[in-house]
Formats: sequence, structure tokens, C-alpha cells
Amino acid sequence: MAKKQENSAIPLIAGALGFGVIAALLAMFYLNAKEAELKAKYEQDQARTLRVVVANQDLPKGTEITENLFSALQVPDDYVHDDAIFPSEFDRYIGRSLVANLGIGKTLLKSFIDDDFPRDFSDVVPPGKRAMTISVDDINSIGGFLRPGNRVDVFVNIPFAASGFSAELFAAAQEAGVLAMLPTEILTSIPGELLEAAEGVENPTELLGMLAPDDVIIPVSQNVTVLAAGRDPYSETLDALRQPQRRSETTFSHITLEVDPQQAALITIAIDKGDIVTLLRNRNDQGASAFTTVGSPDLFSNAVQMAQAEKERASRATVAAGVDVNGNLVDADGNKVLSAEQLAAAGYSVNENGQIVDKDGNVVNPEDIVIAADGTVMTKQQLAAAGLTINDKGQIIDKDGNVVDVNDVVVAADGTVMTKQQLAASGLSVNANGEIVDANGKVLSANEMVVAKDGTVITKDQLAAAGYSINENGEIVDKDGNVVNPDDLIIAADGSVLSKEQLAAAGLSVNELGQIVDKDGNIVDPKSIVVASDGSVMTKEQLAAAGLSIDENGNIVDSNGNIVDKNDLVTSANGEILSKKQLEKAGIKVAAGVDQNGNLVDANGKAIASRAQLEAAGYTVNEKGEIIDKNGNVVDPSKIMIGADGKILSDKEISQVADSQTITGTKRGGRFTLIIGGGSENGQAKSFNLNISPDEPVPAEE
Repeated sequence: MAKKQENSAIPLIAGALGFGVIAALLAMFYLNAKEAELKAKYEQDQARTLRVVVANQDLPKGTEITENLFSALQVPDDYVHDDAIFPSEFDRYIGRSLVANLGIGKTLLKSFIDDDFPRDFSDVVPPGKRAMTISVDDINSIGGFLRPGNRVDVFVNIPFAASGFSAELFAAAQEAGVLAMLPTEILTSIPGELLEAAEGVENPTELLGMLAPDDVIIPVSQNVTVLAAGRDPYSETLDALRQPQRRSETTFSHITLEVDPQQAALITIAIDKGDIVTLLRNRNDQGASAFTTVGSPDLFSNAVQMAQAEKERASRATVAAGVDVNGNLVDADGNKVLSAEQLAAAGYSVNENGQIVDKDGNVVNPEDIVIAADGTVMTKQQLAAAGLTINDKGQIIDKDGNVVDVNDVVVAADGTVMTKQQLAASGLSVNANGEIVDANGKVLSANEMVVAKDGTVITKDQLAAAGYSINENGEIVDKDGNVVNPDDLIIAADGSVLSKEQLAAAGLSVNELGQIVDKDGNIVDPKSIVVASDGSVMTKEQLAAAGLSIDENGNIVDSNGNIVDKNDLVTSANGEILSKKQLEKAGIKVAAGVDQNGNLVDANGKAIASRAQLEAAGYTVNEKGEIIDKNGNVVDPSKIMIGADGKILSDKEISQVADSQTITGTKRGGRFTLIIGGGSENGQAKSFNLNISPDEPVPAEE
């Protein structure tokens, strides 16, 4: 039985071994299959990676693309951007600039690069323009500081005969009777006096040849863009990114300019007639030159045209239309007329809504802003307050339609608009720093000036000299604090401030047009008025009647040119001008006021005429202590003169005194009645008549 059991275990062992072998084989097959599967998957993943260009350091926008700043990196295909740049195409982007920041390890995308960057230098040249290279020295390259993108003016210094006009040409045209056929620019540029002189001589060639200069400097082209300085080209991208233009050379001997064909021809002639200059045009520009020939006469006519155009441009103002995305002020065509920085310097800013606001936060309509050629900012409201407006040509005009040169318009610190002519009429001017100064060069602030309705500018110093001041509200007040209307004040030639009352005392008034007129309605020039120390107003006519005049420096002078102190002059009620020496010599006193009893007193308070004498002469004294004439007008006491006998002199008697002697004491010819003073029975001053011939020697003043 036991033997039988041993034989029965063999099949089981054999079966176990068989199953083990089978299991091993299956495991091997499984592992091999898994290995093949993983290997295939790995190889498939390897096939889906791509090499792209990435930054090997942090790169800010504006960086120029160069090989050393980038590397190639394997990136899974699923992670490669559609705009990625591959190593095989990297070369075509070298030299361009980044328009966005690029971090280290980040893929370089085509969208990060300026698409407009020129592939060729000719792409820098706008259609219709040409690139022209000219030689420059250290001076003409502005000491080597000239950069691409700068704009320059081109001038030429050439002999006058080569500038387009010659005496021979003029003489030949005149002799042939075809003078009118010469270019208008040439004829209009010759002074009329020179033309007339040339027509009246036998040899105009010789005359014009003597008067003509040897050399002339002529502007050839202005406001020209520099496309390249040396071998450094202009990059519009750098300008857009507010990055400085590249300068690899500290010195260079040539620059390349952006010009039109005619400008190129003019510059070629100006540099050296006959020299050949190669012009590079945009490869896509199929246009032809718009002229046939250009000769040296065109230099002269071109300069005249540019001068006229510049004169007109400089006299115009530009009206703004809005702001661009960068906060620059632009015109209706979108052209920048003022930078954001200049706008801020003028006291304006742009809020978050893109609106222009003033320093007080008030929204300003862009169309109300006016910009002068020198960048001065004004508003239409400021101009209107000065009686000025803008016409459809951009010219500033006054109320009469006369064009006002924008360069003559001055804006004070408080925004008040004045013209240089207004300032000059008040003895003021504008210095090199644009500040308003008086005759002594003292800078005046806005609160030291007042502008009257008629445009008269009055300074604080002028007001103070006349007994006025400016209060904290900017109003003119008299010594008692009463507000004075500036329109009631006048500026005399010497800068003195006059009131209408002072004018009235001199027999003058102001009409409805704001003009000073005499008693007959004749207009009196304010510049012909002088004010004495006592406030007396004198006109040139009154001075002339006294043998005096006003010289070019505003001094009162006698017939020999000797200066007469205006403080020594007094004016009578009837307008006669006399000197204190004359009055003293004739024993005449001048009143200064009345005392409590109504008696006339002098400057020392001493009675010089009684109230009865005052009334006998037709005057009364009211309850205010004012002297009133027979017409009810208040009379300045200083206009009343008392003779040596204590009698108040009549107008006629004062005239006789004025005629008896000149201001300097030289007697005039004619018949004179001299008052000798002393008492008389009938109350009349003693006098005698004296005849002096104008041809006789005149006795000098003792």
C-alpha cells in the first residue's frame, strides 16, 4: 500500500512544475510587452518636443535682440505657443526691439517684437521722401551730440551773386524792358529805394554791385529729420517706447537727412554745385520727382518763401482739440501741439476721464486753449478779457479786426493777457526770461499791476506816487481807502497816474470813447501830458505856450534844450504855466487852502487873502471848506494866485505875468503889462507897460 502512494505524488509535482514554467513564461511575456509599451510611449513623447528660443536673462522692453541674450530649449509640443520663434528663424529678428518685458526662461514670441521694424534701411524712408547723406564737421554735428531722430535746419553761406540775384541780371532785364519778367520773389526782396535808385542812374549794374553784399547766408531747408548720425540709424520703435536713440559712435563725419526730391536738389546746389549725391528711396515708392530742373535762382526764391511762411506761422496761434493717450495736447488733425509736461507747466493736467483740468480742478474745454508759437498757453476767455479773439486763420485779432502778432501777446502770472504795446505805453517791457519789468529792470508780479478797461496797465509804484494803492482784493484805493475805478485813471508820458479830477482841473476830460479831450473837444495824447509835483496837469500845448517842450527822454526843456525841473512849475486856473521863480519875482503867492474862517492860506498856513477878497473874485467857500467858482465847480487852491497887493489875480492878469518872462527868465518881445506890487486907491495892482522888440537884445534874469 505504501509503494502505491509514492507513485501517485509524481503527477502532482510534474503538474506544479509545469504550471510554474507556464507562469514564468507568462510573466516574461507580460514584462516584455510592458517594456515595449513603455518604450514606445517614451519614444512617442520624445518625438513631440520642439526647440524654441527663450531668454537667458530678464529683458526689459526696448532691448535690442542679439544672440547672446537668448538660448534654445526643448519644450513639449503641447506647450509651444503658436507665436513662438524657433532657432531656425531667429536670425531674421536680430536687431529688432522688444515691445514688452521678457523674463528669464520665457519663450520669445513674435508678438513681443515690433512688426514695423525695418528689414532694410530704405524702409526708414517714408514714401515720397528721400534719404540724403551730407558731410558734417564737429560744429555742424553739434559737437557730436546730434542723434538720429533729431530735426535740423540747413543754411548755406554763399556769394551773393550765386544766390539767385545779380546786378548784371537786373540791369540786363531793365535795358531789355523785361524787368517785370524777373521772378516775383526776387523783385519783392529788393528794397523799393534800391529799385528807384537803380532806375535813375545810367549804370544800375555798378550801383547795385556796390550795394550788394559779398556773401549771404540763406536758409535752404528747415525742420529736417536726421535719419542717421554716422552709421547709427533712427529707430521709431525706440521713440514709441520713450527710449533714447542708439549712439555707437561718439564722433561722426556725416549725417543722413529725410528730404523731398526738391529739398535734396536745393541742398545739393548749396553744398557744391555739380557734385553728385545718391538718393535712396523706399523700395516700394514708384513716384517720380515733381520738378524738372532746379537752379541757383531757386535758392533765393525758396528762402523768401520760407521766410514769409515762417513769419506767418509764427504770428499765428494754434487752437487745441483734445489730448492723446499720452496726455499730450493735440490739434484737430491729431498733431501734438504741446507735451504733457508743457501742459503741466502751464497749470493744467489730465484727469482719469481724459479731461483737461486747471489748477483749481475745473474742467477746461480743449477748444478754449490757445497755444502761441513759443509754447505760451492762453485761453480764449483770457484773450476775450483783453479784447482779443481768434479768427478762422488762427490769427489773434483786436476789437477792430487788426491782426496782433502772437509773439506780442504776454500772459501775466495771474493769467491776465496783455500785449507788449500795452506794456510799452506804461513804460514796461518783457525781459529775456519772459518777465514783465519796469524801466529800471525791476520784475513785476501780477499783483503789482492793474489793467484798466481801455487796456492801460498801471503799476503799484505808479499808483503809490499818485497816492493810490492796491488792497487785498486787488482793487485800487485812494489814501482814504475808497475804491477807485481804474478806468478813471490815465497814464501820462512820464508814467504819472492821473485821475479825471486832475484832468478836469486842467480843463481836460475823458469822452465816451475813453479819449482825453480839451475843452474844445480836441483829442489830447496821454503821452503829451506831464504832471508837476503838486499834481498839476500840463499838456505839450500849455508847455509850448510857455516856451517849453518835452524831449525824447520825457524831460521838460526850454528852447535851448536846458532841462527844466517840473517841480518848479505851477499851473494856474486858466491853464497858464509859470515857474515858482517867476511868481516869486513878481511878488505873487500861490494858495494852498483855506483856514477855518475861509481865508486863503499858503503852504505854511499863513493867510495871504481874506475871505472877502476871495468872494470879490467870484469864489465862495462851502461847508466842507472847498473853494467853489461861479459855475459851482470845486477849485484847486493851488490854482489861485495872489498879487503883491493881496488881490486875487484874474485870468488876464495871470496871462500877463506868464507873458512877461520866459521860464528861464529871458524876456519875450512884445508889449507887456508888468505888475509891480504895492497898494493903490482903487484896489488895482500897480503896473506899467513895457515894449520890447523881438530883435532887441533881451536882458537876462537877475
